[in-house]
This record gives sequence, C-alpha cells and structure tokens, in this order.
Amino acid sequence: MRLILGANALIYLVKTNLAQEFFNLAEDELIIDKSVYNEVVEMGMESKYPDAYNAKDFLEKNQVPIIPVEIESELYKFRDPGEASCYILAKKDGACISSDIRANKKFKNLKVAFMELDTFFYHQFLKKRIDKKRFINILNDLKEVNGTSSNRISVFLELISNEGDLHE
Repeated sequence: MRLILGANALIYLVKTNLAQEFFNLAEDELIIDKSVYNEVVEMGMESKYPDAYNAKDFLEKNQVPIIPVEIESELYKFRDPGEASCYILAKKDGACISSDIRANKKFKNLKVAFMELDTFFYHQFLKKRIDKKRFINILNDLKEVNGTSSNRISVFLELISNEGDLHE
C-alpha cells in the first residue's frame, strides 16, 4: 500500500524536522501528487516560506514520486485539489496521510484509507521501531505546529499505559 502525503502532513513533517525520520520508518512507497507539490513547494517558494525549500530538498533527496492526477471529477467533494488527488490516489491503492480533521471525515465517509501523522508514529511505536520517549517527543513536536492536539496526545498516552510499558 502506498502512503500519500497530504499538504498539511508534508508541511508538519518539514516544520518539525520529522520528514526524514517519517520516510525512513515508512515501510510502504511514499508519494505525493502534483497538487500537493504545487501547494507546498511552488506556491510556498513564491511566498518565500523557508519550509517550502526544505520540502523541495526532502522530496528531491528521497526521490519521492510526484504523481499527476486528474481531479476535476472529484474536486467538488473537497476543499482543495490536494485533498481530491489524495482521495483519488488512495482509492486506487494507498492511504492518505493527513492531519486535516475535515478531510479525514470525508475520507472515512467515502471509505478511503487514511491515517493521521500521530497515528503513523504510534504504529511505529507499537512495532518497536521507535521507543516511548521518542514517540512522546514526536507528539510534542507535532503539537507545536498543530499537527496533533492535547486531546489526541492524552489518548495515545492512555493507550500506551494500557498496553503496559512495551519498551522503554
């Protein structure tokens, strides 16, 4: 299954310096669509956002495929082109990685696989690919850029305590 990064997920990963770690932990092919690239990199560079340059460097360094997607037939369902293309790509084969609550509700209603960034890292913790301390630090980093919430962090901490200390 491919992991399809939404614009907000890519921005959060770059802002928190977690992009490379995410890429290294991903066991599936990571892709983005042209709409997300345009939004994050091209428009970001036009606006002189430093994160846009970092996102471009990350994508180039890791040779993340940028897939063009015909979105007109689905755009009416979504707020922006990136959500529509993520939906189309996930429908074919994959899961949208997005922390946009509104978009994720639509993905769920349309029966398309999706995952929030914090959940991705939680799964890595469960697989013992990152330890508890690292997971908590990642949650805090994501919270600083609005990539997760205090409520979601509380849920993850409760899940961890219910699991017992899987590993320190």
